[in-house]
Amino acid sequence: MERGDQRRSTRRASIAIGSMAVALVLAAALVFTNAFSAGQVADNARAQHWVNATTGSAALVRAATAQAVFFGIDLDLGVASESGAERARLEAQLNLDQLVEWMSSAEEQSSIDTTLVMEKLDRYASSIQDVLGALEAGDALTALELNSGQAETEFNAAKADLVVLRDSIIERIASTEASAGWIAGITRFLITLLIPAAALILYRRMVHRQALAGQLTLEAKLEAERDLRLSKDEFIASISHELRTPLTSIYGFSEVLVESGLVDPESATELVGLIHSESAELSRMVEDLLTAARLDAQALTLDVEEFDLIEELETVLAPARRHGAAIVLEAEPLRMLTDRHRLRQIVRNLVTNAVKYGGPTIRVVVETTDSEWLLLVADDGAGVPPDIEDRLFEKFVHKASAALLVGSVGLGLAVARSIAQLMDGDLDYRRVDGETHFSVRLPLSSCVAVPARESTDVDGSPGGHTSHSGQLASASASVAEISRQNEVPSR
Repeated sequence: MERGDQRRSTRRASIAIGSMAVALVLAAALVFTNAFSAGQVADNARAQHWVNATTGSAALVRAATAQAVFFGIDLDLGVASESGAERARLEAQLNLDQLVEWMSSAEEQSSIDTTLVMEKLDRYASSIQDVLGALEAGDALTALELNSGQAETEFNAAKADLVVLRDSIIERIASTEASAGWIAGITRFLITLLIPAAALILYRRMVHRQALAGQLTLEAKLEAERDLRLSKDEFIASISHELRTPLTSIYGFSEVLVESGLVDPESATELVGLIHSESAELSRMVEDLLTAARLDAQALTLDVEEFDLIEELETVLAPARRHGAAIVLEAEPLRMLTDRHRLRQIVRNLVTNAVKYGGPTIRVVVETTDSEWLLLVADDGAGVPPDIEDRLFEKFVHKASAALLVGSVGLGLAVARSIAQLMDGDLDYRRVDGETHFSVRLPLSSCVAVPARESTDVDGSPGGHTSHSGQLASASASVAEISRQNEVPSR
């Protein structure tokens, strides 16, 4: 009896040990299955990110190259400066270099076959390089033909393959989730036969939490990708619309001049003025877009130099005055030590905003205190609507369907404030005694102690510089200034 009992005890112990071993094996199998599935999901997510990023980078190259060709054509027509055209070409070259660098990471995508799409991307990059080479050689017409022909064809071919890859990755993610769920279900069912119910419930809860967390994470990533694509589509659509408006006006006015000639000098002069105004508007929008991109990439640098402040302010205010704006300049003679071009960009954005959205009377006031230099742009308009006042300096701020900022791309105030902060200063907004005040504050180190020159009031008496209309430059000097600053920023 004792031996029989001993054998039964041994048999029970063996069954218990065997059950525990099977449970451990099944548990290990479950853990391995989850880990393998998670690894597959991670690989698929990385592959999808690479496809989306490559598509976006190729699209940026396409847009930058089109802009460079546009500037090259304008340069041949005499309506763009060489510096502007060269900057546009270099911007396109930079985007192309970044695309080529990103393409090199395709070797890390072991979960997808990138051979075919890489061949098409290589051909696309080569065709874009040919376009930029033609621009560098000064042959804008050849660049236009290459860009609209071969480069566009190669882009569409590469994009189509990228879309196919993206769809296949999405299908694979769904398949992986289905397989993982099926295997995990079988394993959990087997475990329930071999381990205590309490341990089973605890384990199932743990697995459920892990699965739920993984699902939420994946859904969040996919939702973020969808939101990003939607934001890009809306932004591109908005930019296309806003750029098309001045371009349509420029084309229409110039077509009238081509068809009617200079038979009526007065009408011709008016049309030329309208073309000039729309061109400046278009240039401001493009300059703000380029500046915002450089600020985001932390690639914007300051070119510090010493210059006469009043002369620079008069240069900025002259175009607005020529179009009938009543602007009063109140400034003492002063020399500045900062980036001349970026200071112009700040003032031009603020003045243009006041002209378009402020009251009829605009004041530009320059003051210095013991610790800072202040430039105030004030108007007697209604001010900023309260519902967007807190977001006034954010990018792409709009009120309903209408853009808040000049140029309708919603960048002017954001760019102006970012440049001021880059200069160790700031830009703020206030309502004071029924006036709208935009105040630029820079450290006093931006000013040179020695005055620039003795100035007089409008009536000829010594003192501060106050002008309601300003001295207009000659016509040839004005045209030269606009041509040299083809990147006039828009607010």
